[in-house]
Parts: sequence; structure tokens; C-alpha cells
Amino acid sequence: MTTNPTSKQDLILNAFITLLIQGGYQSATINKTAEVAGVNPSTIFRKFTDKEGLLSAVVERHLHDLSTIFDGMVVIGDVEKDLVTMSKTYQEFQANHQEIVLVGVQESFRMPEMSRAVEEIPLQFKQMLRQYFTDMRAQHKISDQVDIEAATMNMIWLNFGYFLAAIRFENPDLVTPPEDFYDKQIRFFAKSLSV
Repeated sequence: MTTNPTSKQDLILNAFITLLIQGGYQSATINKTAEVAGVNPSTIFRKFTDKEGLLSAVVERHLHDLSTIFDGMVVIGDVEKDLVTMSKTYQEFQANHQEIVLVGVQESFRMPEMSRAVEEIPLQFKQMLRQYFTDMRAQHKISDQVDIEAATMNMIWLNFGYFLAAIRFENPDLVTPPEDFYDKQIRFFAKSLSV
């Protein structure tokens, strides 16, 4: 019987990601990863060398996925609807790759290389938002008085802050449902940009 090495590799990476989310990098050991993946620890050592190799593979997957984060997203020129669409895309990507953010925040001093992977998400979001706000101002859909850099950073901070709160807090006084976030925060922000 022939096994597919890609599927075994994905199984191992997915197990490692699950452990990263549940307990962080320190508790995501090779033995625990092997147990969750249903493989022998020697298989992990053979495919990834060590725990840092596993993390590197997760980061590579993340950066590959990141290169397509906004592909296929359609903006229609309606600032409120577009910013909600962008925020939903950002939140979905972050939720699907939360292990990178969690490890990056938890281990940033010990593993500075994680900062690059964590920073790439808001940097790409910033580039896209800056261009969008510039285009909307040129089309007179947002006020000429809007500081594009400030508006861009506010959108990033709103979204990143919401994401961190949503994955870390359960208290309803600190986290609102996603639709409330889009309707009450993002739409409110979009209205503040109006002509």
C-alpha cells in the first residue's frame, strides 16, 4: 500500500497547528503532535527535522496563503459595503491562520523571525486599503479631508483588535458577534469618511 506523503505531511502540520492554538508553541511537542496526527514521532523528525522545522513549514504555508488573501475579492465602489467585505476577508483569513498570530505574540521575543509572518498580514491589508482609499477619494466617494494614512491605520487597528479580542475573550462585554462588529464598527467608520 502506497501512502501519499503530502497528506501525511498535512496531517502532521494540522495536528501541530491544533496544538499551537490550544496551548502555544512551548506545549506543542513532537510527541504530542505525533499522537494527535496518529503517526510515529520518527516520521515527524524525518519530514521536518525538529519542532522549528514544523513551525517553519506552518509559516511557509501561511505566507503562501497570504499571497492570495484578497484575490477574488470584489469591491463595488460603495465604501460601507466594500469595507465590510474587506473586513470579513481579513477576519476569515486571520481566523484560519490564528496559530501564526498566537505564536507570534507569545514567542516574539524568543523567536523574532515570527514577527515577519505576523506583520505580513497587516502590511498587505495596509497596501490594499491605502490604494482603495486613494481611489475612493479620486472618485469623490470619500471626503478630500480624509487623511488616507490615518484611515488606513484605523481600519487595521479596528480589525486586528477585534480579531485578538474574538480569539482570546469570551466575555460578551468585550466581544461582540461578527455581524455587530461589521454593522456597528466598520459601517460607522465608513460613514465617518463620507463626503
